[in-house]
Amino acid sequence: MKKKILIVTGLLTSIFLLVACSIAKTNDNISTVALITQEPTIKVIENAATEAKIVVDSPVTLSFNSMYPFNGKNQYLMLRMVEGKYYEDWNPGPIFGTIWEGDFIIELVDESFNTIAHTYLSEFFTGNLIFMSSFDLQFDDYNNDGDLDFTLGQYATSNGNNFQLFTLRKDGIVEELPIKEYPSLFISNSTDYYSTKLIKVNNTKFSKQYYDNLKGKSFEDEFEWDGKQFILVNTREIKEYYKFDNQPLE
Repeated sequence: MKKKILIVTGLLTSIFLLVACSIAKTNDNISTVALITQEPTIKVIENAATEAKIVVDSPVTLSFNSMYPFNGKNQYLMLRMVEGKYYEDWNPGPIFGTIWEGDFIIELVDESFNTIAHTYLSEFFTGNLIFMSSFDLQFDDYNNDGDLDFTLGQYATSNGNNFQLFTLRKDGIVEELPIKEYPSLFISNSTDYYSTKLIKVNNTKFSKQYYDNLKGKSFEDEFEWDGKQFILVNTREIKEYYKFDNQPLE
């Protein structure tokens, strides 16, 4: 009996050593960036300097908005990275700190977090999206059609971000609201870094303010909905930026 126990113990020890060697060899080749895919997976990153490990086992949610009441129900709108990478860069620059870079979706879910509809933002943006923090989407109705509209922005220059305008349909699908000859809106006085409210002039007209580096001046553009798209109807030079209650910034 003792002989059988020794044989079994020896076999188990050999298997353990083989597995340990295999894991050690695999860890040498693990990327220093965590990959996130739409299907839940587990990826481990290992930093040789600190031996820190991060496990990612689902898409990453960076924006989470309660949509109650939306369609008369308690629903949520989520901005989620479904493929990409998370990393940190603390060198001074326009993009530094904690960084999520990749492909994102806008997903409408019910109160039990079952998916109602989702839209891939790669349909509207060229290349990866980059966010350095979580944030809330800023909603309003800019064309008076009863659907909620929101902006989504990316870094442009030290003077502002480029924002694109979207609408959330009743079925949960996100569509871009077209702006004639403007693929995006450059805005300097945004209410938030990645999603900003636009200044409502009336129910179908909004304005946005920006600083022009080449001219060394600030301007305000007004856009009006013509039934199919927003069109630029007026541009004027401004001496100071205005808050969204039309009061001058201090």
